[in-house]
Order: sequence, then structure tokens, then C-alpha cells
Amino acid sequence: LSDVIQKMTSALLSSALVLCLGLVSPDCSNSVDRKRTGLCKPCKELPEHLLDCDDVLDLSGENKTYQDEYIKEHGYGCKKMGGEGHEEVAMTRVVCKSIDTFTCYWEPDTEKINDSWAEEKKFLSEFEKPCVRYTGHYFQSTLIYSILLGFLGVDRFCLGWTGIGVGKMLTIGGLGIWWVIDIILLITGNLTPNDRSNWETLY
Repeated sequence: LSDVIQKMTSALLSSALVLCLGLVSPDCSNSVDRKRTGLCKPCKELPEHLLDCDDVLDLSGENKTYQDEYIKEHGYGCKKMGGEGHEEVAMTRVVCKSIDTFTCYWEPDTEKINDSWAEEKKFLSEFEKPCVRYTGHYFQSTLIYSILLGFLGVDRFCLGWTGIGVGKMLTIGGLGIWWVIDIILLITGNLTPNDRSNWETLY
């Protein structure tokens, strides 16, 4: 009799464990499971740390007409990258997908439908990200290069302005004049990376 009771107890505990796991980690890709548990939510409502999002889309190299038409049609994109102050930096939505498809369910974006996103279960984010990009350029190190080696065009080479850097090197910094001008341009924020990326921050 004790063996029977023990087996029944084990079976009940196993059933309870399976039920609990099903409630805690429901299969949100299954519409029946969504209705049964009520714990699933649309993927676009997940917090940012649970999403795998693309980088902001840089449209700054395109003409204004194309920029306006693209953003109107798709709902995202940056007309201008970066900015000197926080108030100058534009914001944009980004394309995301869930890191774990079992924590949410995908639904078509009714605002901006893109059929190519359906296969990968992608969607347009509810939040916005700043239109900035970082590619490893530091203002402090560039300023040091400009002061010490600017007459050889090292600062221009580092920022990706290769053609100008060659001219500056061949003229020995424009006999010193170009050298000083670039230092001033750098300090005043008028000389920035050629790829329109932002300066990396130091922590």
C-alpha cells in the first residue's frame, strides 16, 4: 500500500511540476498556449534588453526628397547623424526582433507593413534611439595628434580625410598655417570624422 501511495504522490508531483513550468514558460508562438496562460505579450512590448535591434539607419548621405519619402513610407531613419549637444541629436525608431521567441508572440506591424520582416519576425520598435554612431574615434587622442603631428596630416588621416591628409603632409601643414587652422577647427567642433560618426566617450 505504501508503494502505491508513493507512486501516486510522485505522479501528482510530476504533473504539478509540468503544469507550473507550462505556466511560467509558456510557448507564446502557440496561439492556444497564449490564450490558456494569459502570460504572453506582443514582442514589440518587451523591454529593450530582451530585443535584438538593428543599428539606426543612416540616411544622411541621401538627398532630402529621398529621406522624407523613405521615413514617411517606412517610419524610421536618420536624416542627420550626431550633433554637438544632446538637443541637436535626432531620434528614430529601429527594426528589432525578440531574443527569445518563447517569451512573446509576433504580430504584423499595422503601421508600417514590411513583408520581408515576417520571416524573421521583425518589427518596428516602440522606443526611439539616438541618431549616433561610434567607430572608435576619440576627441582627446585626435587633438593630441593634431597638436604634435598635425604638420604631417596625422590628424586628418586618423579621421578618414585621407586626400586632405596627403595634401597637408606634402605642404608641411600648409607651412604651419593649415596646421593651426585644423587645431582650431577641431576644438570648435568643425572638424569631425569623415564617416559622420560621433566621438567615443571616456568613462
